[in-house]
Amino acid sequence: MNRRSLLGMTACTVGLAGCISNEDPHEMSEGSTFIRLHRVDDDFSGTVRIVPSCRDETVEIQIDDGQPDGSIPYVREESGEECSFEIFIDDEHAETASVGRSELGNIRIFEDGKVFFGSDII
Repeated sequence: MNRRSLLGMTACTVGLAGCISNEDPHEMSEGSTFIRLHRVDDDFSGTVRIVPSCRDETVEIQIDDGQPDGSIPYVREESGEECSFEIFIDDEHAETASVGRSELGNIRIFEDGKVFFGSDII
């Protein structure tokens, strides 16, 4: 029996750079931000309401002349957590956004209240 080879394989996978962990290094960790107001046009004023599928609380942010008066407090409660968000502008549905395990969601609001959602893979 070749026990030494078997024991070495259970510890890690060997690659060109050495030992590679089996954990996904791109998963956002507990406490990392799900979603943020990335940019609001200066001429926009209104109320942004964000309703998450993964939490019970809704956030409303009043924006005047493009200046956010608050933040979006949604953070991951566990590593790799995913969530979807319904985004409303002045009580009208504007966008549905999904944020994956390794993403940070970015909301951009144009002066006419249109919403663009994008994400960064971290």
